Amino acid sequence: MPLRIRRGVEADRTGFTPLEGEPIYVTDTKKVYIGDGATAGGVNISQALTVNTQDFTASGTWTKPANALWVEVTMCGAGSNGAAGSTVGFGSGGIAGRAAQKTFLASALGATVSVTCGAPDDIYSPTSGSRSSFGTHLYAAGGANDVDAYGGSNAEIVSMQEGIGSGAGYPMYGAPGVTAGQDGCQGASMGPGGGGAGTNSGTGGTGGKAATNDVDANNKIARGGGGAGGASGTTGVAGTAGGYDTITGFGHGGGGGGQGTAGAGGAGGAAVRGGGGGGGGQGTTAGGAGGAGGAGFVRVRTLCFG
Repeated sequence: MPLRIRRGVEADRTGFTPLEGEPIYVTDTKKVYIGDGATAGGVNISQALTVNTQDFTASGTWTKPANALWVEVTMCGAGSNGAAGSTVGFGSGGIAGRAAQKTFLASALGATVSVTCGAPDDIYSPTSGSRSSFGTHLYAAGGANDVDAYGGSNAEIVSMQEGIGSGAGYPMYGAPGVTAGQDGCQGASMGPGGGGAGTNSGTGGTGGKAATNDVDANNKIARGGGGAGGASGTTGVAGTAGGYDTITGFGHGGGGGGQGTAGAGGAGGAAVRGGGGGGGGQGTTAGGAGGAGGAGFVRVRTLCFG
């Protein structure tokens, strides 16, 4: 005999609350519902599944959508600002924010969760304010926060990198350009890109791009791809600002500033969504300012019924 689940007519369906995971079939409407332990009559799963995506580029509050089933949170801490150049040297690029990801049962989360997008800090002066978080459930450290060298609490980003279980998380971030005109690194496996270094000779480094699994001719993770470096000139040209990857949402690093051969060095380019700011170029009268790092970024994707 075939397996038969609990069934009845629509008029009787809302008179009881099925247990979590308990399926029921309505014979007159030909619809299937499944219990979540709280909704009278169960949740209609005859409707198409939908994905609700909320991107946070500034701190705010996440509100759980109706009929939520699973919630995936992907985030990065803030990138650090690029270092300023001077009359005797260039500035290195900023470090990209660490990345973290975890998936939750919607029933394990409250109706709302506070979301924090970390603020950029100076590359040599890390603070905990650069951390991004999803309530108390998950956090990702800022790029320069050497106290939190890993991705975040219960980050479960090990599975993203090696296909194994949960763990504290690797420091998945884009490293900065640290020698004259060096490109910033792409975010490793996932995450934003590092800032390009300023220069004391020639053109500033290109900002690193957010991870896209691209490789260069030597089969190494591609580095450049963010904001372009500024050229050298009487007054150094500023590096270009970094954009962001439209698929992952993470930011590219800013380009480094060019050398000022008879004036100020070029400023580093700014970054967004966790990317590192570009370093300032060296100048004869003044160094270029470091580019601002990108604020933290949090993406919350919810699988819903209907």
